[in-house]
Amino acid sequence: MGLKSIWTKLYQTLSSVRTGIFLIIIVSLFAAVGTVILQRPTTDTDEIQRAYTPETLAWLDRLGLTDIFHSWWFLTLLCLFCVCLIFVSLDRWPNSWKFYSKPVRFAAPPLRAGIPQSIKLPVSDEASSLSIVERILGRFGYKAQRVSEDGENGLFAEKQRYSVLAVYLVHLSLLCIFAGYIVDGIVGYRGNVNITEGQTASQITLRDNHGSESQKQLPFLLRCNSAGMEAYESGEPKQWWSNLVVIEGGKEVLSKRIVVNDPLVYKGLHIYQSNMGKSGVPKTLTFEAKSVANGEASDVTVPLDAKTQLADGKTLSILRWVPDYYKQDNEVYQKSDQPKNPAVQLALTDAKGETKKLWIFYSENNSTNGQGAPYDFALKSATWLNYTGLEVSHHPGQLGVWIGVVLMAIGLVVAFYTHHVRIWAVVIPDGKGGKLLWVGGNTNKNRDRFQLKFEQIKTALREELGSEAPANPKREDKTLSPA
Repeated sequence: MGLKSIWTKLYQTLSSVRTGIFLIIIVSLFAAVGTVILQRPTTDTDEIQRAYTPETLAWLDRLGLTDIFHSWWFLTLLCLFCVCLIFVSLDRWPNSWKFYSKPVRFAAPPLRAGIPQSIKLPVSDEASSLSIVERILGRFGYKAQRVSEDGENGLFAEKQRYSVLAVYLVHLSLLCIFAGYIVDGIVGYRGNVNITEGQTASQITLRDNHGSESQKQLPFLLRCNSAGMEAYESGEPKQWWSNLVVIEGGKEVLSKRIVVNDPLVYKGLHIYQSNMGKSGVPKTLTFEAKSVANGEASDVTVPLDAKTQLADGKTLSILRWVPDYYKQDNEVYQKSDQPKNPAVQLALTDAKGETKKLWIFYSENNSTNGQGAPYDFALKSATWLNYTGLEVSHHPGQLGVWIGVVLMAIGLVVAFYTHHVRIWAVVIPDGKGGKLLWVGGNTNKNRDRFQLKFEQIKTALREELGSEAPANPKREDKTLSPA
């Protein structure tokens, strides 16, 4: 079998409507499976592990069923369907375009034989009878054109010829939608990041279909100025909000207050409000300050990034905050971001600018006692900065999807609510030395409705041309039965 034969067979297969229907059924089935099986990375890893046994989850991951819409085989099916749709359209386009651009305007004998709706009426004058038909068609909303062929004259009228191209508009919409999904499946991504108030982030965390995490660099810095929650009177959360700033090249280029379903959009990235909570970073820390000299105690509140002046003129500031500490080689290290076992390093500065550094280890003695300071400081309470949980998504194919949806809506409206109607009229010899007016019409859809309309046209023709009709009704109306 030569290359030409292989290509011919491949083209015939891909340009077959049956192949397209088979592929769209397979795609739809797997898409339905994707709505039933929990999908990564949109579903939390712990939730997936609770839903399936380890053996089942391993097989689902191995087959790509936990991330169907990004799997190579699903994207391949979409590509095959798009190729099939293109071939089907190309195979049928020449005839459709010829039908659209060069309609048959004169009712020659072969055409008249195949028209299901027609009427024949005897007439005496060709010009006047065609004028009557032209006037009657105009009454029913059809603008007739004078046509001629081989010395014979006739009329041609049509409506909504563009409806024959509706199927190609639907095909184009499907190509746009699937092309958008293919692009998103290849280059699109979705990640998450938590940003504490006042801090910036330049990376997001991505998770693959096996639950593994990786970091992706953003093309800009994202800062959270503030974050909070609006609540109902009952205290239940109403909505979360975040005031975000985009920083690029060291300058603030965009700022927006986002809420759920109202993202910040910049450079093709959509930044959504996902969640919100208390961070492990304190906004202020409150200490009990007990004077070593007289034992008097008072509360002192110190912001994390500012100084607080004491009654004797000294200032107290926070040098270091460790939410969950451990010691190794006389150094203090951080174990986690959660304030499970905090340690605080304070700076006590006198009027001469001399600073004494003090440590408080909450789980040991929660005190600076014995460190040679005029005060014995103890950690009493804290207020916490909020963090905002953001979802960052990049789906460049969504524009194609939306264009496809709009084209699909237009195409379906044209396909279902318009129909191409054609009506011809011509005066022909009756074979007995007289003349017959032949009027016929056809439509590509909604034939029952057109039949009713054509019956009204026939009635009007009989009324207008009745004076010329003979007494014998058998010669007056020779309507062909519907095919």
